[in-house]
Amino acid sequence: MNPIRGQWHPRGLDAWPSALPSGTAGENWWGWSSLPSAQWKWAPEQRSLVQQVVAQQYESARLDAPSSLAKLAQSEARVVTVGHQLVIAGGPAFLHHKILSAIRTARVLERQWGVPVVPLFWLASEDHDWKEVSTVHGMKQGHQWIPEDAGTPWPVGRRSLNGLTEVIQAWGQDGPHQQEADSVAREVRLAQTCGESLAGVFRRWLHRWYGEDGLLVLDPDDASLKAAASHLWCNEMKGAGVAHMIGSKAQSGPAHVRDNQLFWLGDAAQGRVGLVPDAQKGGWQAGSMSVTKPEAGWEEWAVSNAAHCSPGVLLRPLYQEFLLESAAVVVGPGEWGYWSQLPEAFASSGLAMPPLRLRDHALVISERATEMGWDLSQGWMHEEDWDRWVLDGWMAGHAQALQGWEAELGSTMAKAGEWATNLSPELKGASGAMSQSLDKAWQQWKKKVRKSLKNQRHQEWSASRAAHASLMRRGMPQDRWANWHVLAATQGDHDAWKKAWLASAEDPAARLWILHSED
Repeated sequence: MNPIRGQWHPRGLDAWPSALPSGTAGENWWGWSSLPSAQWKWAPEQRSLVQQVVAQQYESARLDAPSSLAKLAQSEARVVTVGHQLVIAGGPAFLHHKILSAIRTARVLERQWGVPVVPLFWLASEDHDWKEVSTVHGMKQGHQWIPEDAGTPWPVGRRSLNGLTEVIQAWGQDGPHQQEADSVAREVRLAQTCGESLAGVFRRWLHRWYGEDGLLVLDPDDASLKAAASHLWCNEMKGAGVAHMIGSKAQSGPAHVRDNQLFWLGDAAQGRVGLVPDAQKGGWQAGSMSVTKPEAGWEEWAVSNAAHCSPGVLLRPLYQEFLLESAAVVVGPGEWGYWSQLPEAFASSGLAMPPLRLRDHALVISERATEMGWDLSQGWMHEEDWDRWVLDGWMAGHAQALQGWEAELGSTMAKAGEWATNLSPELKGASGAMSQSLDKAWQQWKKKVRKSLKNQRHQEWSASRAAHASLMRRGMPQDRWANWHVLAATQGDHDAWKKAWLASAEDPAARLWILHSED
C-alpha cells in the first residue's frame, strides 16, 4: 500500500472553502477564540457525574469503554469537546475532521499542561430534523434513509433503525471499501439486536472508528444529567433564560432567539415540540399541552420534569458547559457563529465561556483536477465558473494564432477605414460601423470556436466535469457532502488516513490538510 500523500498546507486558514467566522480572519489568527488555560478546574461534582453517566452508557451498550474513561477520575482531568448530528455512516467528511481536530487538540494540551485531557463527543441526539442526518454520499450518488414515522418530530437519537441496513448496503456498493461498509452495517444489525436506536448505533460507529484514540461518547439525553441542570430549564420557564440574558443582541446572530429555548419531549406520537408563549392562559404552550406556573413554582416543576426538557440550539451550549467546563470546544464556522451570540448568557449563568477552536479542514484533490492545473490558488468555483476556466485554458493554447489574426484584422480595418475616409470624408461613419460589425462577428466567431473545442474534446470535457464534481457539488465544497470513508478509499483506507492525520502537525493551530488521489 502506498503511503498517504498528505501535507498541512502552509496557507492554512486563508484557503478555507467557505466563509470564516466574522472578524477573525487576520494574519495572526490561528483558529482560536481565546487561548485555553490549564488554570481552570472542572468542578468535581460535574466531573464525577459525567464519568458515571458515560460509564453507564457504555455498560448498557455492552461496549468496553476507552481507557481514557479512567482519566476522568483524576481531579485535574479536562475534556476537549466536539459535537455533531448523528449522520448515517459518518455523513459528510467534516464530521471526522471535527473529531480528529478534537483528538489532536486534546493530545497537544495534555502534553503541554501535564494533566489528563480527553476528547469527548457530545451526541446531538435530541435534534428532531431527521433530513439533516439521513443522507450519505457514495462516489456516484447520495443514499437517503427515510425513518419510519418520519412525519413525527421525534428526536433523531430515539428513532428506530428499521430500513437503515438496506441504505448502508447500497452505499457500500458506491465507493467505500467493502470491508468498511460491511462493518458499518454490522454495527446497525448489532444495535438492532440490542434494542438500540440511532443514538446507540452512532455510539458504536464512533467507538469503532475512534475508541482506540481515546474518544469518549456522551449522550446528553439522560435523566440524571438533565436533573442536574434543572436550573437552566427553570430560567427558561421563568422568562429569565437565554433571550432575557442576551437582551438587545437577541437577533444579531445566525441562530433564531426563541422566547423559550426549551423543547418538550413528549411521547412517540407528539415528539419534540417547542415551548411558546400562551397568550390566553399565561405560561407556555407545547403543541396541544398547556404549561402554567405551578403553585410550588418553576423550580420544582423543572426538577420534576427535567427528563422531558430538551435544550434548543442556544441553550445547548450552556447545558453542555455546565456539565463539562471544557478546556476547548471544537466547532465549524457555522457553530462559531451561534456560540458567539452567547457571551452574555454564559456570564449571566455564572459559567465560563470556553475557548472555541475552529476545526481542521481536509481536501482530497483528484488526479484529474491536478492534471488540469487546479490548486487552491484557483479558488472554489461554481460549475459555470469552472467551465469558463477550463475553456479559457484550452483557448490559451491557441492564443498566439488568435492574437496574430486579430492584430491583422485590426490593421486591415484601420487601413481600409483610412483609405475610405481619404477617398471621401462621408465614408468615415460607414467605416466605423463596418469595424464594429467585424469586431462583433470576431467575438461571436471566438465563442463558436470555444463551443467547438468543447464538442471536439468530449472525453476531456467529461473528465473536467468529473474533476469539478470531486471538489464541489451543487455549490457545496467537498467536505460538506463527500463521505469520509469514500474519500479514505482513495488514500488506502480509513485507518491509514487517520493515523497520517494524527501523526502530523503536533501543534494546536487549525490547519488545512491536503491530499491527492488517483482517479
